[in-house]
Amino acid sequence: MKVLTFLPRCDLQRRVAKALSSAQFVVETVVSARECLQLTRFAPYEGVLVDSDSLIFGDIVLLVKLLRQENSNAALFVFARYLDLEQRLQLFEAGVDDCVREPFFASELAVRLGLSIRLRQAAADLAAANKVNVLRSGDLELDLIRRRAARLGRTIDLRPKEFLLLEYLVRNANRPVTRTMILEHVWNSSFEGLTNVVDVYISALRSKVDRDFPQKLIQTNRGIGYTLASGGAPAESNGHRMPPDSASQLSNGQVRRA
Repeated sequence: MKVLTFLPRCDLQRRVAKALSSAQFVVETVVSARECLQLTRFAPYEGVLVDSDSLIFGDIVLLVKLLRQENSNAALFVFARYLDLEQRLQLFEAGVDDCVREPFFASELAVRLGLSIRLRQAAADLAAANKVNVLRSGDLELDLIRRRAARLGRTIDLRPKEFLLLEYLVRNANRPVTRTMILEHVWNSSFEGLTNVVDVYISALRSKVDRDFPQKLIQTNRGIGYTLASGGAPAESNGHRMPPDSASQLSNGQVRRA
């Protein structure tokens, strides 16, 4: 794991570098807040460590905010000989993951930093997994942001509930779903008396999704429900193939790399 440190106090820098290097971290060092911010813009650091005693407190808070804007996934640690409760709260609100009081145990620092990095990475992975904008199943595409559907590049005009129903079928492509399952996921109801509503909407979807295409996607499973048969599992994508329709506030300095 690669981390960047802005720790102008030589004794603190040596202790931190030794502790992290022993724990298999790759440590790079800068000597100014400006260079710290600039490097985080162009290099993928998993952790950034800052000494709060190196600048006046207001500038440290500003630096933390800017660092968090540049890299939302990096673990940010601030070191301090003393910070009162109000200052610590300001740092946490600015985006710090941990405030390290001196003196500290080197082995504990490495463990805490590694844990914060793993938590940040897990959160980033989860966020990325949830940012699916387009569902694809065969020649059918659903744009979940614009709430549009298309087949072979031809836009399909759907009402809101029809789109939700088709989205549910696509997410379960090649798997049979019962009318009750559809009611629970699309209408948020398990009332059996509404099963005829499902049939009405399925019929409407067929007239829009299947009628003008040789391959019929929506299949009836007698005694069970329906299946969207596409010949493959639905694909998810972050792209779109649907039809068209204050670093200057920080001081200058030089960079030293460990």
